[in-house]
Amino acid sequence: MRKIPIIIDGDPGVDDSFAIALANSCPDFELVALTAVEGNVPAEKTRLNAMGLREALDINCAVAYGAELPLEKAYLSYAEKTHGESGVGTIQWPELKKAPDDRSAWDLIYEEAVKRKGELVLIAIGPLTNIALTLRKYPDFPQYLKRFYIMGGGTFGNVTKQAEFNIWVDPLAAREVFEKLEVHMVGLNVTHASALTEKDFDQMISLCKGENSAIRLLRDLSVFSKRNSLKSGMDNHIIHDALTVASVMDSEVVRYEPYYVYVEDKEGMENVGETVIDLAGQSGNQPNCLVAMEVNQPKFVEMLMEMCRYYATKG
Repeated sequence: MRKIPIIIDGDPGVDDSFAIALANSCPDFELVALTAVEGNVPAEKTRLNAMGLREALDINCAVAYGAELPLEKAYLSYAEKTHGESGVGTIQWPELKKAPDDRSAWDLIYEEAVKRKGELVLIAIGPLTNIALTLRKYPDFPQYLKRFYIMGGGTFGNVTKQAEFNIWVDPLAAREVFEKLEVHMVGLNVTHASALTEKDFDQMISLCKGENSAIRLLRDLSVFSKRNSLKSGMDNHIIHDALTVASVMDSEVVRYEPYYVYVEDKEGMENVGETVIDLAGQSGNQPNCLVAMEVNQPKFVEMLMEMCRYYATKG
């Protein structure tokens, strides 16, 4: 069976790291590239983390650098309390051996989509700046994309009452993307419902036996996530980005419903960064988004356990 070509665009990130590891463990995926955007931590760190993850997980893929800033908005806040100073908990990368791709993230995304002749699946698990820039430079990009998934938005927020972090960081980019692409949106309403327990983390840690670079990475991330969520009050027990990847891997993990969604991008608005979902169908607009509304939490947790078993067998 032909593998599904995948590009993951993100801002690694603890939960991004779990997501990339999960995608790489899937036998049905060909992980074509990782593209980095500013978000959880500054761009120089998300770029370094994408490079480090490629080598630690032994992924045969390109890494391309993307946007350093949102399209227009002044950047206001990072998320080191959740992700650690480096962005990946307590992990420090050894000297990296591979170089990044010469192309920008948006050029790589477009060129690989054209090369894959409409079969590429794009998963964006950070702010949507790189995707908006792809669409601005290449207006025909949508015709070359099979499906598009994001972690972002939802029915409530985590930066403000209405706004989720990835959308809030660059609401203009998000608005443009929602206007031009059909979005599969995995938002906070389902990621919070998929939260792991202390017992789940203990099981993941126990499965991460061995000393290969991938299993050490997962063990360190699991230990950090357990400690940071249960002792420090952060939300590291919610593996937001990995749920998005899991929903691509298995259609039974998340149930989507079609709705019209727009993003409030005007600075000064109380709900700037909100993904406004027309749940009642009152706007008169056709659905442009498949919104994740329910999650099979036990299945998702088992997929994370299976991921740990996969890397534990790598010697």
